[in-house]
Amino acid sequence: MKIVIAVIAVAALGAVVGAIWVGARFHENTVVADPYEAGVHLDEARHAAERLGWTLEVDEARLRTGPGGLRLSLRDRDGAPLDGAEVRVRLSRAGTSKLDRSAPARPEGEGRYVAAVELPEAGLWDLGVSVRRGADRLALDRRVRVVSAAAACDVGRAPCQADAGGTRLGLELDPRPVRPLADLAATVTVTRDGAPVEGADVSLELSMTGMYMGENRAALRPGGAGRYTGRAVVLRCASGRTDWVAEVVARLPGGGEARARFPLQAAD
Repeated sequence: MKIVIAVIAVAALGAVVGAIWVGARFHENTVVADPYEAGVHLDEARHAAERLGWTLEVDEARLRTGPGGLRLSLRDRDGAPLDGAEVRVRLSRAGTSKLDRSAPARPEGEGRYVAAVELPEAGLWDLGVSVRRGADRLALDRRVRVVSAAAACDVGRAPCQADAGGTRLGLELDPRPVRPLADLAATVTVTRDGAPVEGADVSLELSMTGMYMGENRAALRPGGAGRYTGRAVVLRCASGRTDWVAEVVARLPGGGEARARFPLQAAD
């Protein structure tokens, strides 16, 4: 009986130790350590903002996933461009610190600054902008929305590219704009670390969200230098809808698969 109790005690102790180890390893810094100190800093920032009157504008229309960067504009109390400042941006997502990133922003003149930050996920991000000019300092906060680079591109109007797990997929349809029942030349490019990927099995499927339009899948042939080509056609929907999705599927040599979905708006 004593042996059984000892075994149970050891197992329980091991579970506790394991829980502590997991908690320490995957700890997320999402709780304010000192609420009073944080409140003091917030109050100081508010007074500084009132005194300086600096304002921030973020170019959210060009805020995309991937390495596109973040563009912002700063103005003084009178609305004039705020030049000659040292600017640093910090981006984070609620609930996790694993995606936190920061970078300096270089000036482009006329109060415009650009930070080279790569955003891996679409959605809402918390943006903090630290501005220093001379003896004056100010922290400005915004919540910004990042959209998928693939979702921001209409492949019916222009060539589009998207990252898919380290593999970059590009799709071009010709002629443009894409019209229903028109014969299309489809070209897919597959690269990894900037180098073309040969020997992939690539297909293109055209579908409509929420409406079955039959099987519309084309197998593409290798054309060299990471290019794969074939023919495709967008059907005419009886309901009058023109919103399609072009999905590229690349089965990679040596195993693995890369997928990307591109919105496609067909012309009337």
